[in-house]
Amino acid sequence: MAGLTQQAFDDRVAGYADSACHRSGPSLPLVLEFANVSPDYFVLDVGTGTGFTAHALAQRGAYVDALDVSRPMLRHTRATAPAPLRALRAAAGSIPARGRSYDVVTCRHALHHFADPADAIGEMARVLRPGGRVVIADTQSPDDPWVASEMHDIETIRDPSHVRNLSAAEFPRYLGAAGLVVAADRECRSPMDFDQWVARSGGTPTMADELWRRMSEPRVAAAFDAHVDAGARRFAWPVRVIAARRPLRP
Repeated sequence: MAGLTQQAFDDRVAGYADSACHRSGPSLPLVLEFANVSPDYFVLDVGTGTGFTAHALAQRGAYVDALDVSRPMLRHTRATAPAPLRALRAAAGSIPARGRSYDVVTCRHALHHFADPADAIGEMARVLRPGGRVVIADTQSPDDPWVASEMHDIETIRDPSHVRNLSAAEFPRYLGAAGLVVAADRECRSPMDFDQWVARSGGTPTMADELWRRMSEPRVAAAFDAHVDAGARRFAWPVRVIAARRPLRP
């Protein structure tokens, strides 16, 4: 499993900057609702990518640190920020901050790239102040094992930096193992243009056709609402948005 690396994302700034699901998808308002930041909050956005979540948090007056392994991604995030923020270049498993540094830690559409999600969530919990919240939004693996396997294969072929999606049961389990208590939990679906999604990671039209053949298998198509609309191939990923707080006392 390759996992998230600097090289995997340095050349993808334009694709992610133009991605509708990252810029304004249905998970963003839920993350902002669950984060519930105030102007004096210190916030860390892990795996910030092109910074849409970090930007939205900074617009609410929070002091925001945007963390990513890719220097070009961070340059874009800072250059396009509507409010001041700080860029931190590091992996999610080694956050360069002291314990209890942040009121809120967010991670949106990045967890499935981490080689060790438990380690990353543990780091998020470590830097969180007592009473603070970790808010994670990510695509979720279906309960049907065969469909989940197809989802994984499609994702990995399309993007070798993909590691795996967590199942519904794993999100609260990983948060609980990090000493956090689930405070809010919701599911939504992120509509996608299939061909744009494949192209964003450098996929060819031939790859797109082969992946669409697999996406069109009836059980997979039903799980991800794969269909053709006015000539455009479309589908929707199931997304989990979950918030957990660090108890005031151990």
